[in-house]
Amino acid sequence: MYLHKDDAHIKGFSLVELLVGASIFSIFTIAIVAVFQSFLAHSFDSVEKVQASFLVEEGVEAVKSIRDRGWGDDILALSTDTDHYLVYESNMWSATTVPQDLIDGTFERLVVLEEVYRDGNDDIDASGTDDPNTRKVIITVAWFAGSATTTQTLETYITNLND
Repeated sequence: MYLHKDDAHIKGFSLVELLVGASIFSIFTIAIVAVFQSFLAHSFDSVEKVQASFLVEEGVEAVKSIRDRGWGDDILALSTDTDHYLVYESNMWSATTVPQDLIDGTFERLVVLEEVYRDGNDDIDASGTDDPNTRKVIITVAWFAGSATTTQTLETYITNLND
């Protein structure tokens, strides 16, 4: 067999091509894996945000249910500017100041009621006359995400519909 001197050069060149190709493939693969991990992390964050949104909305409905049972006995009896936890027992919602277990082992839901004041035009204002038939409701759902606590909060008003 006759070996031409250019054959050795061709074999060496293909080895260089192989190394360059393997390097490009490795970089491409690492980039794809990093993008996939990022998408996966964001999708898990989205799931928790959606769950927190539902828990906030459920909190609003629970407070309305408590209100519908009785304004004086059930809403006015709750201390203002105090953290309350919602409890569902015997087919009805109630509020307590006793901390509850995390919802689904992840979420904590707090409800705070605040007094509402009205000005001379009967508009809600920071100061004025106390409106005993209206309460501001602040519902906060908190969960640990990554290295920090994330929260979702909703503020609304409820009124005494039976007065």
